[in-house]
Amino acid sequence: MTQALYTSMSGLNAGTQQLTVVSDNIANMNTTAYKTSRVDFQDIWYQTKTTGTNSTAVMGGTNPYQVGVGVQCAGITKNMQPSTTNTTTGNPTDLAITGYGWFTVIDSDGNVSLTRDGTFHLDEEGYLCTATGDKVLGTDSLTSSTASTTPIKFPTMIKVVEEPTNAADFADTKISELNNAQTITPGEFKITVNKAGGGTQELTINLSPDDINNDTTVAQLVAEINDQSQGQFTASVVDGAIQFEPAAGGDTLAFESVPDGSNFVAQTKLAGIAPDENGNYTSHTMGISATISQVDDVTADTTKLYSSYSVGQDGRVTVTYSDGSTLTVLANEDGSTYFSYTTNEGVEINSDVNNSGEAPLLVDSNVLVKANMQIQLAKVTNDGGLVATGNNKYVVGVNSGDVIYTASGINGTGNIQAGALEASNVDLSEQFANMILAQRLVQANSQVFNGANSMLETLVYLGS
Repeated sequence: MTQALYTSMSGLNAGTQQLTVVSDNIANMNTTAYKTSRVDFQDIWYQTKTTGTNSTAVMGGTNPYQVGVGVQCAGITKNMQPSTTNTTTGNPTDLAITGYGWFTVIDSDGNVSLTRDGTFHLDEEGYLCTATGDKVLGTDSLTSSTASTTPIKFPTMIKVVEEPTNAADFADTKISELNNAQTITPGEFKITVNKAGGGTQELTINLSPDDINNDTTVAQLVAEINDQSQGQFTASVVDGAIQFEPAAGGDTLAFESVPDGSNFVAQTKLAGIAPDENGNYTSHTMGISATISQVDDVTADTTKLYSSYSVGQDGRVTVTYSDGSTLTVLANEDGSTYFSYTTNEGVEINSDVNNSGEAPLLVDSNVLVKANMQIQLAKVTNDGGLVATGNNKYVVGVNSGDVIYTASGINGTGNIQAGALEASNVDLSEQFANMILAQRLVQANSQVFNGANSMLETLVYLGS
């Protein structure tokens, strides 16, 4: 008889637990990226009166005779399925993940957490932060088992010094990698030498496909032209350009394209160019370098102040400056990333993977590193094993499994949608149904409790 009291009490506790979880779900129905919780019930154990018997030749077998002693909460499971995104917020730093994956953030104590809440903003130093001030983390590694601790930082003010690529580096540049001209194609073009003493000599320069291809360097191109100069001029590599010097003082040169020939004259813009004071002809600047460093004078022409910023589906940050120039990071086929700066005239200047300074673009590491410009996502084997810590944050739990730190759109992660936020996945009709079931669970078990209590009271009266 008294067991009925304890059994009904377990039902009351289970119903109360379910109602608590339902109330939390409903309270968070408008919480960004909130994940619904569900109570899972299971029976506890049984008083076994008999385990049953085998059948005999004359008697059938009997089933076990057991009496259950109640219900318990087996666990509270979160529905970690991605939810829909809300309508566009208009804020470019509001971000939503359209698929699986987690943003990674770091607090002031250096603790890394995971979140789906993309309600971000910029602080006074250009760092991308959560509503509670945690910094959003970036990455320059597309697959890692350890989290980066480098935060996203928008370069809102930088110093950019643009200049022609120095002669030595420009000489080693492939003609397919000129950043201020198209690839030089094979074919013919003409150079006419106007003699100072009168008369002309017309030279046809033939850039053979056997000698000119995408792997040809500027130095090799110049050597090929010199081989056909017949001693009338000398071509050389100067800073970012190719220079022609007539062999005899007073001679002048004229450059002319040939139909269906090489695009050399068009790309170097040598047609109609006037000689300098030394009588030399210098091409259009085809190689431009840039150095990005800390601002030392906010009023200088080299200072770039940002006008807008954006975050792409791949999580890469692009900052546009007031003069129309842009700065971002790009990725090679192997996943390695590098800085890319585009001038206001549309010239793209790229660094190398290691930012060694040998490439046309050098970025001061005290100003930016590549991880400042691409958002890091985490892919968790068992999302349900994450431990919620409040403020829409989770930490890795003992049952989370392997965690891969990566970027959006790869390794099973979704893309990033800027200007939007993920909605909660609370289904209000489902929660109302669960609330009614919890109410009835409590109500029914309270009736059982009262019934058992009344029976005990009757027994007491019988014994008096």
